[in-house]
Amino acid sequence: MKRKPAFVALCLLGAPLLSSADTFKLKDGSTVEGRVVSDAGDTYVLEVFITKSIKDERKIPKADVVRITREEPDMKAFEGVAKLLPSADMLTTEDYAQNIAAVQKFLKDYPTSAKSKSAKALLETLKSESAQVAAGSIKINGKMISPAEYQANAYDFDARVQEAKIRKLVSENHFLQALRLFSELDRDYRNTLSYGALASLMKQVIQAQVDEAKQSLATLDARVKARELGIQRMSFEGRRDTEAAISNEAAELEALYKAEKDAKIDWPTTSPFHKVSLEDTVKFGEAELVRLSTVKTILGVDGGKAYRELWNAIHNQATAATVTAAIANARTAAVAPRYLTPLENAAKAIK
Repeated sequence: MKRKPAFVALCLLGAPLLSSADTFKLKDGSTVEGRVVSDAGDTYVLEVFITKSIKDERKIPKADVVRITREEPDMKAFEGVAKLLPSADMLTTEDYAQNIAAVQKFLKDYPTSAKSKSAKALLETLKSESAQVAAGSIKINGKMISPAEYQANAYDFDARVQEAKIRKLVSENHFLQALRLFSELDRDYRNTLSYGALASLMKQVIQAQVDEAKQSLATLDARVKARELGIQRMSFEGRRDTEAAISNEAAELEALYKAEKDAKIDWPTTSPFHKVSLEDTVKFGEAELVRLSTVKTILGVDGGKAYRELWNAIHNQATAATVTAAIANARTAAVAPRYLTPLENAAKAIK
């Protein structure tokens, strides 16, 4: 699942505050969490949640209760807003606005809470960061980067952003998306520290993708045969509908495969029953593993550093000879044209 940066804040704003739930410690050592709906006689009647959306009532004799721990609703609510700091990298001003609104809602709902001071401090931090982002800053690796600092290190910072996205996709098991994004990193940022830092991890991801495709190919004939036997055992209507569904799915997969090939996407969307996409994955993956095994001996330069030195040379009014040398280094480091060309154009003005 792809989570938007301000998802926590949206939940806090959109969901009503829940009634407090108390914890009842019983003589047998067990605990029950619930909200007291009746406290008459010798029995507590509790409203308990079986799931997040299913409630039930449970009666507990007071004589069985050893201790009751009361939950304070403001403390529970503060747990949610406290998660907004430290703020995530690369939030937009809109993201910050949602987070700020969530904290303001807490302060409005619980003005006398013991956590109000902490919430106010949190609010000020969010407002400060939001103002910096509005002025052109960006948060990377937990640090707020000024516009000037970003511009001088754009090639390196953008590579880091890509690296963070790829690592997140891998951690969430979105391997195909991670591999496609790594192909973009390979094209535009091959001579960066981020690329080198990812090489080992992506070899593992590629190997896993290749192994899975090989396994699907090895069992394809048997699975197709088993599916056909299963279809033959169905009723006429069931067989007709199933065969139509399989045919439609096969047509959709073939259309998707062709569209991805036309778009020159290296890593195709695979299906356990789509042989060509599996074969392409194995072929391309194995070639990538060979290439990546030699990438360290081919590199040896830092594109981020080369870009930064060229940017500084131009903006610090270095000599034409120094700028020319810096351009040559950036070209050797294979800095992507969309980064290098603007600097080369700016260098033409230096006499």
